[in-house]
Amino acid sequence: MPAGAAHLKPKATGEHIRDASAGARWTSLWLGTIVVVGAVLRLVALGYKSFWLDEIASVSIARLPEPAFWSMLWRAEGNMALYYVLLRPWLYLGTGEASMRVLSTVLGIASIPIVFFLARRLLGNNAARVATLFFSLNACAIWVSQEARGYSLLVLAVLISTYVFVCFMERPTWALASAYGAVTGLALYCHYFGLLVPAAQLISLMALPAGRRRPWKKLTLSASIILLAAIPVLWMIHIQDIGHITWVERPSLLELYHVGAYLAAGSGKAVGALLLLLDVVLLVLFLRNLKAAWSRREPDLLWRHVLVASSLLTPMVLALLVSVVRPIFYHRFLIVGLPAWVLMTAAGAEAIGSRRWRWLAIAGVCGLSLVSAIASYSRIKEDWRGVATYLIAQARPEDRVLYYQPEGFFAVENYRNWLPGGSAPRPPGIAVNLGNDGWEGEIRGAARVWLVLYRNKPDDPAVPAIEARLTQHYKMELRVPFRAVTVVEYGGGK
Repeated sequence: MPAGAAHLKPKATGEHIRDASAGARWTSLWLGTIVVVGAVLRLVALGYKSFWLDEIASVSIARLPEPAFWSMLWRAEGNMALYYVLLRPWLYLGTGEASMRVLSTVLGIASIPIVFFLARRLLGNNAARVATLFFSLNACAIWVSQEARGYSLLVLAVLISTYVFVCFMERPTWALASAYGAVTGLALYCHYFGLLVPAAQLISLMALPAGRRRPWKKLTLSASIILLAAIPVLWMIHIQDIGHITWVERPSLLELYHVGAYLAAGSGKAVGALLLLLDVVLLVLFLRNLKAAWSRREPDLLWRHVLVASSLLTPMVLALLVSVVRPIFYHRFLIVGLPAWVLMTAAGAEAIGSRRWRWLAIAGVCGLSLVSAIASYSRIKEDWRGVATYLIAQARPEDRVLYYQPEGFFAVENYRNWLPGGSAPRPPGIAVNLGNDGWEGEIRGAARVWLVLYRNKPDDPAVPAIEARLTQHYKMELRVPFRAVTVVEYGGGK
């Protein structure tokens, strides 16, 4: 043995350990930085925007007394049930916009490192870094992290379920089988579309090589836990009124575009359309790699790629099939595919052979995502806070407030309870529609009448008819537009 050879192996081992330790420290530092960046983007302007209608519903449900709260979940609002349960303790922080959205923000920040660990197991270190960066900057992920709704929780549940599923398939133990069943069962209570998550995972098993042994007994345990968790969910779907989704239209190419634009940028306008185009190119590159893995008969790589693709495509396909009977294909519901969308685009970027073009693609996605995220801070859906604040300041208790659309009555009358001055005496609120003439008797004798218009379209015949009746007794004095809502003041009773 040459002199010093006895020390060669220990030295190499020591260098390997030091390199691995340095690599782990660098990865931890990098991941921590990305999490901080993502946290900042999710916390910026958290209370700037008014609650929109669905957020008002979230806060109103969480504020219900205990018996009414549980009855509401079981009979009417089982969708997002777990989110409402978690939101109730947030009432101690107040009912302001920022405090009620913090829960979604915390869940959204917690999702960022899980994206990294999931992507590393499925796609490798390089793609994991890119995927985490993409998710941290993704305008859709940021948008739902700034809403008092359950979508941020749903994304986190999908990530945890998929991660535990991968761990289980790599090391199929009874403990992991139980854990997978439990976390996936909980995902069903984040949103009814959580039912599509285990379906996507099950389909990926078809890509496992024929010679690889499937852990059927342990999978049966997982499936049993998921089915037990699904029974109350399926019963709630059966007994609850479907009126809250009757507005979902039949699937169309336009809605398919909306799904892609929503997952890519949170919006399909301007920058969002350009980012969607870039993301589609990266998705195609990912699918080309999947096809190559199939051709080269790389079973392990193939299964991992199929799992990611199935997590995006299976919910879409199943939603389209169900929509033949009852339309449910809607971009917000399909946020269950957001983690897979990010992983596919990251893997597609890593598949670009040219280093220069690869970095340009990554920089393009990051830059456009950041622009979309910044634009989302001022993108107000509905300004109910502005409407409620205006009525608190202007409408007197002896006035009358007419609400065209019952949602307007619900939104304003609840919002007033959470705003300064909202507890003071207020004018009676009256729901108005064209088929109900009783409201005319209720405004008789009022000095002023305020008409709150929500979702009124130019071709809606009801609004001109209501305004014509009002002008028979009052003079229209002022029309104040808010985002998605208009307040019309009538005074000088005739």
